[in-house]
Formats: sequence, C-alpha cells, structure tokens
Amino acid sequence: MPSSRHVCLTVYRGTDSRPDREKQTLRQLTIAVTLVTLLAACEAAAPVSTEVPASPSRAIKVAFVRDLSVPDDEHALPALQAARLAFETATLLDPTAAAVELEEFDLQQGTVELDEIDADPSYVGVIVAPGVDGDAAALDVDLPVVSLSGLGAGDGRQAWIRMVAPLVTVADALAARLRRSSACIFSESPPPDPLFGLLRERLPGATAQGVEPADAADAAHRAGCDTVIWAGGPDAGGEAAPGIRLAGLAFIGGDRLLDPDFLSTAGSAAEGSFALCACANVSTSTELAARRFIQDYQSEHGVAPGAYAVEGWDAAHVILRALRDSGTSRSEVGSWLDVVAAHDGLSRVYRFGTDGELVQPGSAVRIYRLVGGRWVAISST
Repeated sequence: MPSSRHVCLTVYRGTDSRPDREKQTLRQLTIAVTLVTLLAACEAAAPVSTEVPASPSRAIKVAFVRDLSVPDDEHALPALQAARLAFETATLLDPTAAAVELEEFDLQQGTVELDEIDADPSYVGVIVAPGVDGDAAALDVDLPVVSLSGLGAGDGRQAWIRMVAPLVTVADALAARLRRSSACIFSESPPPDPLFGLLRERLPGATAQGVEPADAADAAHRAGCDTVIWAGGPDAGGEAAPGIRLAGLAFIGGDRLLDPDFLSTAGSAAEGSFALCACANVSTSTELAARRFIQDYQSEHGVAPGAYAVEGWDAAHVILRALRDSGTSRSEVGSWLDVVAAHDGLSRVYRFGTDGELVQPGSAVRIYRLVGGRWVAISST
C-alpha cells in the first residue's frame, strides 16, 4: 500500500500541452505552487506517533539478606513481602522508570556468599532482614545497607542506616517494665536470639533458664514468679503461654510472639499476653497511604501485614527515594544514604544520626496486647 505522502504526490497530473513558451513557463510555475501546497497538506495530515518511550534498559537490583538457619525464619517474611510489593508498586506507578528487582540471599552460620552482589554493578543496595546478624550481613559487602535487624551495628561504615531500634533497646524497655515484679525469663534451649542473655544481664535477680514449654507454668510456680518473660521462639511460646495464663501469671515477650505461629499454637488461651516490638502496626491508621498498603498487601498475600512489614515497605521506599533523588548507580545511592537525616514513612518519621542509627530509638518500640485474637498496639515505650 502506498504511503500517504506517495498518494498526495500522485494526485496532480497536468494536461495542458500548448506549445507557447510563455504559457509553458506559467504552467510549470502553477504546477510548482500547487505541488508545494499539496506537500504541506500531506505533511500536516501525517499521523502522530503514539509510541511510549521505552523504559531504561539497565536492571537495578537490591539484595534482601535473610538467615534460613535461624529457627522460625518466617519472622523475616512480612518484611520481604512488603519490600517486594513496594518495588513492584513503584514500577506500576511509573512504567518509564527503571524497575527494581528484589533478590533473596541466605546468610548461613554468620557468612554469606555475597561475591555475586559485589561483582554485579546492577546491585545498588542491601536490605538486612529482621533477626539477621547485622554485622556479617552489612560489613561483608561494599554496598549501601538499610538494616531491619536489631542485631549488629554499622560501626562507622558509610552508607548504612538502621530503621528499627537495636535489640538492646527492646531489652532495656522490657527490663524497665519488670524490675519491680518477680519475673522468670524463659526460653526453649537454645534461645533463638540474644534477647535471653540481654534480659538476664538487665534483671540479675530474675530466674533465667531454658525450659520445656509444657513445664513452663510449673517452673514459674516453683520459682515464685508472677510474670514470665518469654525470650524464645513463637512455636515454643505458643505451647508455654496457655498454662502460664491459666495459672494467672502475666506473659510477655519480644517480637517473636507477633509471628502467626504463636497465635495458631496458643489460641485463645494466650489472651491478654503482651509483646514488645521495634515494629509498627498501621491497621488502625486513617492515612490513605497506610490504607492502600494494607489493602494491597492483603490482596497480594491473603493475610494482614505482619511484624516488620511496615518497616520493609519503608526500607524499599528509602532506596526508591535515593534512586529518584541521586541516581541509579550504587555509588550515587550510597552517597545519598550516607547523608540522609530523615524519611517520612507509613507510621512515623524516621530520623537518623550521623552514625545511621535512629535518633531516640526507644520511641520506635511499641507495646502490643493480645485482645480478641489480635495483637493491638496500646502504646510506645
């Protein structure tokens, strides 16, 4: 089929063949003027291109480092799911921007094969999962790090921030609430993280021991405790809680009690238990961004956002903000992260010191109570 320009050029055909030279010249001039007019009309009628500019071709990746050797590793799952959702949502909202892919890496026995990340310039950052040894995960890579773990520290490294309170802050908050009570500190053996040891240091007069979950209530009765601090995992805590609550004792623990396995194991017998967590819950928020986050998360995963899901979403948006404001190379992201002082998240404004730690980390620790089968935030510490 001829092009529109070809059709226009072949529309005019001259028929005057008079031999007079003057008339011939006039005729040629008329043809030329008419041809120019037709060409202009054809150019104006040419269709406008509707192609969408292609998005940048260079892949951008972020590593999510978790530890599959730790019992109850599902502790990190809500943060992983929320971070991935944040990157996917950002791509949907701006298809012309470079898509960010979240890749999982397993930290095992204190080390991780991160050579692939260091050697691949498409990786611009690392998100450290809750409960991971932050020292090993952060210091073995030369990349910007956003940590969701209360363990480890930045130790002065550049381009490192922590978006949750350190575990020592959680232990301080727990100990401060229980110094006047007769407390037992229980866990299965071995404890899944250092919380057990941190509490034992802060409450030297408390009975601290590993127990069989089914024997926890009897052990607390023998020790004369009115409160049990559970410093273990969610499954064992779910087995221990019913007997302890039935005995009329208070039951309180750290963030692992917020894992779904605790409730599925303990059931309604754990009603009235408490948990302290350096994590937020936006289920009662009226902010539009929070409502959309909950709706999208539930639509994607079929459950409400769990512990550290809010922080996982916010961590992803810190990296997205760095990519938008500074550039898409790891050095540009690192330079931005090294000087960021604040970030407006779903539930709070994160403020960072020059060492990358939260300013006033105690304000990030929240107290939850189990009411009607749901964990409800009742206050910050």
